[in-house]
Amino acid sequence: MEFKELGGTGAAIPEIGLGTWRYRGGTKPLRAGIDLGAYLIDTAEGYGTEEVVGEAVSGIRDRVFIATKVSGRDLGHDRVLRAAEDSLKRLGTDFIDLYQVHWPNSRYPMKETMRAMETLVDRGMIRYIGVSNFNVDEMEEAVSALRNNPLVSNQVIY
Repeated sequence: MEFKELGGTGAAIPEIGLGTWRYRGGTKPLRAGIDLGAYLIDTAEGYGTEEVVGEAVSGIRDRVFIATKVSGRDLGHDRVLRAAEDSLKRLGTDFIDLYQVHWPNSRYPMKETMRAMETLVDRGMIRYIGVSNFNVDEMEEAVSALRNNPLVSNQVIY
């Protein structure tokens, strides 16, 4: 398996990961993928797969890189914090490697959302901050809203 550095962080992630959007299988296929070197697992609170991911990585959490996402429906500060806490419980872990804003939402100030993301880093609940489905202007706004942590990724469909 080939690895790439995640956004200048020094963290090496595999080029191939396991996506769980629309995934309805059990833990065995996920565990088989991990055993074959696909240590990156992508999930989201909206996918309904965080529990099965948590079961699949139980006992091997130190071998996997978990990326999950907060829904773009409500990106208020307190909601982002609660969503992360809920994801941690569903995943059965005490930290998330990469926590991403799933979709931008102009109803919530980017500074408020990014302040919540930085609070999660400060509390040790997440390691890295990312986004998903952001355009260039939204990326620039997110980057400028962060004070102490870099924005390390933008997951997009290609």
